Amino acid sequence: MCKRSWKKIVCIQDFLSKQIIMWNDLNLKCPVKDVCTYSSQDTAILNISELVSLLTSAADVLTKDHPIWTEIKIFQNVQAKYRRILHCDKCLLLLQRVGSCLRKVILLNLSKIYLDLAEHFLKGLQNQDSVQLPSRQQLEYALLRTQSAAKLSCEALHYSRETFCFLIQKLRVGHMLLHLMMAASVTARVNILFKGVLIQLFDIYRNLYSWRQQLKSGTFEWPKPLEIPEDLEAWLNPELSDLLGPKQISKDQLNTLRNFFEREKNETTLKETENTVSDEDECVVVKEPCLLQISNDLDIGEVVSREKSTYQDQPTESQNILLKKIKNVKSFKKLAIIWNNFDVNSQVLLPTELTPLKIQLIDKAFLQAKKKIVRIKNLPLQNNIKKKQIMTVTRLTGDKFLEHLGFTGHLGLMDSKSNASSCSMPSIDDLQPVKTLAALKALYLKLYKIFQSSQQYEKCDKLKKIYKSRRADIKLLIAKGDKKCAKKLIFCSSKVFLRKFL
Repeated sequence: MCKRSWKKIVCIQDFLSKQIIMWNDLNLKCPVKDVCTYSSQDTAILNISELVSLLTSAADVLTKDHPIWTEIKIFQNVQAKYRRILHCDKCLLLLQRVGSCLRKVILLNLSKIYLDLAEHFLKGLQNQDSVQLPSRQQLEYALLRTQSAAKLSCEALHYSRETFCFLIQKLRVGHMLLHLMMAASVTARVNILFKGVLIQLFDIYRNLYSWRQQLKSGTFEWPKPLEIPEDLEAWLNPELSDLLGPKQISKDQLNTLRNFFEREKNETTLKETENTVSDEDECVVVKEPCLLQISNDLDIGEVVSREKSTYQDQPTESQNILLKKIKNVKSFKKLAIIWNNFDVNSQVLLPTELTPLKIQLIDKAFLQAKKKIVRIKNLPLQNNIKKKQIMTVTRLTGDKFLEHLGFTGHLGLMDSKSNASSCSMPSIDDLQPVKTLAALKALYLKLYKIFQSSQQYEKCDKLKKIYKSRRADIKLLIAKGDKKCAKKLIFCSSKVFLRKFL
């Protein structure tokens, strides 16, 4: 073995021997089964209800309806657009770094951690004699996750500030102004929202840390030593000194922005003046007496009850195009590209509004599908079987995607149009002799539909007469108790239907 390979092995061993920081361990799981027993007097002294209310209020910070989730989705769209426009650019790399920080914050799911811990405390308080409550280690897990969320938000603030400054520098060139301004506005909004979230996280951490010493320690032991500071803001102070304060922009950068906004204002004012001039020339006001004024007469008329209209909103051309695009996708990558390039701000294509909750659900569905596809690829199966399984996963994710976009009603219309022949004309090869009365009825209905759709009305009448006579005979046999003869008659009549009419 050469010296270089030995050096590599030594470096890897040194890296593995180093202790990974606990707040940075994404595979860390909460010790749910680690529970401590408390007496009723201890719980009265502790006043656990305050801790439960604190956890529930902390969960409201990053709820599903928070505006930060929509901004994250818009940021992903901007990132996808830049990926197509720019190649090996510093701006693109910075945007990708911000995007990775935002994705990690989503995966942490802090609100769920707080709500689960509050639920565990409430379950423990139900017993009267001896109370089993979560141990100190469970609270430490929540503190570690808040610590990691604060660290990630710090990184997002740092990279978003760098991207904003870099975008303003690129605006001076005057190339791709609209794209650059859109990216700058989104990064600025993300920066502002994460500042507010970070300040709220400091308060949550401080309040939760005060309960750490009050709870009993359980039997669970952490695999690595903990680093839980008392003050989170002081722990992040070297990073936060520049991030939370106002950023000083140079005069040249301010002048470029002012010139851009003034130019946009002048263009809009010119358009407005042109529109007003054309309206003044063409506009004519005609005053008419109001014909809808109700007089003081008591006779209003007869009240007529009307049935509710069974009208369904037909999908527009743009909606049909989007539906076909998603339904005809044959690979998961193309489906993910459609979602990444989807513009959240323009909701013209959608029948219902795309809320932040729906955006989060769609992202979750895509993440789950990606994990399933990775598992299928690693399975020891044939390539044909793997392809079939991956196709089923993509179809299911596509259906979920359409459902969250609001195409539930239109999906039925589209499926009925595409599968009209299969619904109205069932396949003749699948029809076989039957042995029960219910199956005979189903066979009769299938044949009746086939003949009715092909306009063979004489066969419909003959089939109806034979079915009614045979059904009466079968019911008589069942009433007399001769079930064997009834089964034979059902089987023979089904054979007659298939031989005579097909």
